[in-house]
Amino acid sequence: MTLVVDFAAFVSAVKRYGQGTDDFVYYKKAGESIHLTVVNPKTGVQVISFTSGKEEDVREELLHEGLCMVKGTWVTEASLEHLAQLTSDTYIAAVSYETRNGPGLWIDAFPAPPTEGGVLRAIFDEFVSEGLLDEKGFEQFIHEAKPQVRILDPNDIDRFIKQKHG
Repeated sequence: MTLVVDFAAFVSAVKRYGQGTDDFVYYKKAGESIHLTVVNPKTGVQVISFTSGKEEDVREELLHEGLCMVKGTWVTEASLEHLAQLTSDTYIAAVSYETRNGPGLWIDAFPAPPTEGGVLRAIFDEFVSEGLLDEKGFEQFIHEAKPQVRILDPNDIDRFIKQKHG
């Protein structure tokens, strides 16, 4: 059996269902996403979560909770189909924003569900890396650009495709 939870609920789910013979959480990076897996070998229960952010921050948070992060991923027969479905999902984020020269549009794709805050941080970080903004000016960027975030999940994307291509 496989349980997929938000990262905020991951540690409690691991402690409730996933505790087996060790305290290891196996992880795999996929772009900006970190895929976490734990399996209880006695019960066969697998706990899966996706999160974004810095690998070191996730490692520290799990270590604080008594869990070690090790590269790898658990795959059980029961979870193969579900894992394939989860890893093939694509989320599209679009941000409209204002500039002195007129409106702008930024679009990106994510392998796991992004948050609006994560999307805003991604656009800001990209603009900083391109030299368009000062890295200390996040609040100013939000105030002046008045960004509007829209996130399309896989169901939204499928619906648009079906509308256009029957």
